[in-house]
Amino acid sequence: MFDHRIEIKRYHEERDEYNDRTKSLETIAVCYAQRTDSGGRENLYASRIVHENEVVYTVRYRDGITAGMVVDDFGDLRRITSVHEEGRRWRLHIKTVRTDGKEDDNNLEVVG
Repeated sequence: MFDHRIEIKRYHEERDEYNDRTKSLETIAVCYAQRTDSGGRENLYASRIVHENEVVYTVRYRDGITAGMVVDDFGDLRRITSVHEEGRRWRLHIKTVRTDGKEDDNNLEVVG
């Protein structure tokens, strides 16, 4: 079931040698997930519909994942719009939308 490897990253803001603010992505978790795309037979997760340009990743429960973070799916960056918990600390449904990864900063670097 959980056969898709993803990395969850967050934006990290720091200052460079010229005291300018730069943003980079740092890895906070590596998870194995079940990927649910829009369309097809498996377009439902926990009785919710997956719309166009959205992907839902279902992972085992992990604390600290919030909206605004980024899912790196083999180089495809997707911004997390919401996180839904199923059961009591059983599973998380991470709802994402496609992003080009450069909407916040033009010189985005991956750290970690």
